Amino acid sequence: MMEDLPFKTWFYEEQTKMKHRVFAEYFKYWVRIVGSKNPLNYFDCFGGIGAYEDQDKKMYFGSPILAAEIIKANQSNIKKGVCIVIIDKDKANLENIKKILEHKKLDIEVEFIHEDFDEAINKLLDKNPNLAPSFFFVDPFGFKIKLETLKRMMKVKKSEILLNFMYNGINRNLEVDDADDILIELFGSDEWKKLKGLESRAKEKFIVELFRSRLKEFSRFVYYYRLSFPEMNRTYYYLFHLTNHYMGCEIMKSAFAKYNHGRGEYRGKNQNQMTIFDYGVVKIDEIKKYLLSTYKGMSKSFIGIIEEQIDETPYLVKHIRQSINELENEGKLKIKRENPLTPTGKTRKSLINEDTVIFN
Repeated sequence: MMEDLPFKTWFYEEQTKMKHRVFAEYFKYWVRIVGSKNPLNYFDCFGGIGAYEDQDKKMYFGSPILAAEIIKANQSNIKKGVCIVIIDKDKANLENIKKILEHKKLDIEVEFIHEDFDEAINKLLDKNPNLAPSFFFVDPFGFKIKLETLKRMMKVKKSEILLNFMYNGINRNLEVDDADDILIELFGSDEWKKLKGLESRAKEKFIVELFRSRLKEFSRFVYYYRLSFPEMNRTYYYLFHLTNHYMGCEIMKSAFAKYNHGRGEYRGKNQNQMTIFDYGVVKIDEIKKYLLSTYKGMSKSFIGIIEEQIDETPYLVKHIRQSINELENEGKLKIKRENPLTPTGKTRKSLINEDTVIFN
């Protein structure tokens, strides 16, 4: 515990630090883009204690404080304001967050709800069926989350969810009878029971893909990010990002890549080293082969390709664009450009959303 502070802290684990870095990197773009034309809501659904210290006794802050700082820093870009709501069933956590906000002199309006997340959110949605665009950060300690509640949240126009899917805890409870009802509510069915007896890697892939398939029933783009234990390359949890716009998926993937050597996962602090296979020509060649195989003999708009692939592959938009441009130069595809000339009358070489890619 740090001395002479009016609030408490928790120890900052490395995977939590990575989670907060990615959240802050993404959230600032969401606030600027969506807030440029809309009022906003930010819901921190499991507020936690709000402050951390690492092994070097350095201070860090959690998602409620990070969100408040980002919102305050971008008030000039937010035309119609932001409502911040912090939920936690532990009253002491909410009181601690209040002390942090006061200590940091973050003069920003915040609503605190001392209640269970699921009950609080459903009450709020019952009373406010037409909420403004909302970002929900769902970061529980366990895995008592209901699929139906997530579905209701995604019905809010322009809403997004960043969800901590506690795989390690779920995996430990798969064969515990007392956890059956909780797992059924999480997955919306008992289909997860099919994975009993599978070896560990197959089981992990099955369970995250099953959960993603259920989320895809009500969210257009769903992409998940693996976070390992800091000291070993074994899965701790996944972050699932739900959005209905391809740009949201692209920006979140870019945020993860920024802090993880181009990867969409955190492999632990001792294994997070870049290799020659993570960047450059190897990756572009892989994408080129994938595109030629997937779209052989087809014509597709560039935006159509992006919307089909952005949450199905680890590729970023800039990498897909580069691959298509290179394939055009190699004569392996053609591009029908919507506007073949630039405003100055020159032949346009760039690739825009409306252009049609014709695969030979």
